[in-house]
Amino acid sequence: MQVQINPTFYQSFGGLNFIEEDIKRINFDSLVEETIGRRSLLAQYSYGDLLKNIFFSRLIGGDVLDDLNVLKGQLQDHPHLKIASPDTIEYAFQELARPTRTEATTTGKEHSINEHKGFNILLTKLCKQTGLLRRGEKYMMDYDGHIVDNTKEDNAFTYKSTEGYYPVVCSINKLPVYIQNRNGNTPESYNQKKIIADAIQQCTDEAITVNQFRADACCYEKDTLEYLEYNHITYYIRAEQNENLRIALEDENEWEPAMLNHCKIEVCSIEEELFGQKKPRRIIAFRKKLNDGQTTIFDRNGYRYSAVVTSDNHATPIEVIETYNQRGRDGEHHFKELDEDFCWNKLPFNSFGLNTIYLYATAVAYILFGYIKQKYAAILDFVDNSMRLKNFILHFVTLTAKWIKSGRQRILKIFTTKNYMPVFET
Repeated sequence: MQVQINPTFYQSFGGLNFIEEDIKRINFDSLVEETIGRRSLLAQYSYGDLLKNIFFSRLIGGDVLDDLNVLKGQLQDHPHLKIASPDTIEYAFQELARPTRTEATTTGKEHSINEHKGFNILLTKLCKQTGLLRRGEKYMMDYDGHIVDNTKEDNAFTYKSTEGYYPVVCSINKLPVYIQNRNGNTPESYNQKKIIADAIQQCTDEAITVNQFRADACCYEKDTLEYLEYNHITYYIRAEQNENLRIALEDENEWEPAMLNHCKIEVCSIEEELFGQKKPRRIIAFRKKLNDGQTTIFDRNGYRYSAVVTSDNHATPIEVIETYNQRGRDGEHHFKELDEDFCWNKLPFNSFGLNTIYLYATAVAYILFGYIKQKYAAILDFVDNSMRLKNFILHFVTLTAKWIKSGRQRILKIFTTKNYMPVFET
């Protein structure tokens, strides 16, 4: 095999040039400045520049901050795009970091909490500005916590006996609209009514209507249910298996056969007074016959029981169960993408506050990725909206390109057999 070396520079990830133009069209830099503030006039990079740097480093497959040096080399001929160093990112995150507050419960247990109000507003506004969430449409909000395992000095033990943080996320259509970072020993149920209320109010301020809510048993609390009912938000929340509910389900005779995920189950709808109140609430329960002989303390009479409390009085029992079960796709699946594609599982700093800002920055990148995918999937036959990051890099971002001068113009020259024309014609 004969090899001939041509020392001319070409970009390997030329698709970034198109993505940068489309991010510019949504006035991203202005939105960032409006929500989280402006850096010093002497600063070379704005917060918008640095958030785009984080996003672009993920779009070349980078998973640590040092990969920004690779990104800088790849875009060295770009006429105006600025790529910062990892140290600059850290300095800017120090400017943005908020003090961690410690809250003590009546039992003396301490909870460490860190959040950034401006970033939470940015998440919601960005979802709206990109068109991923639209004014006037009605949405389901999911609430869930996610353990971010790490070995940082300021972490804490989680209920899974691992060490890490335990942020809670309110999301709509897999899009994070509100994040609060907590240490690993803080359960997702802690102070959840206030978080839910703040997240819903934040969406309301942007004319994004939340009319449905879904969560696991962490939100099975009287105050939360009353808040949702007062605001006419239909909820689907997993019910805790307490003794009163177990007795009610064992005594129930009107079980109906149904199919769920190709499995035979039995369902019923009952009215139960919860939390010592006289107000009955609808509970949809289902049970599955145990054939393997393995039982838990929640199993009775050869059945495994599960239940969902809901304010939806019109849906059938199986419709309520299927709506709740969609949490696995809409309310939890994005954690896998945030961990693996946007590096929540590789936090770069040894500070709880700085890592909180990193969680927000990568959540912004995740939303931008959703926007770019949706836009290009509509006009390109080699991009699909269901693509994960690695697949998108392979099919779109990986593109040989070079900026050239022609007269007084800078022109991007690309080398490909794929039809990228719809991207730069729009």
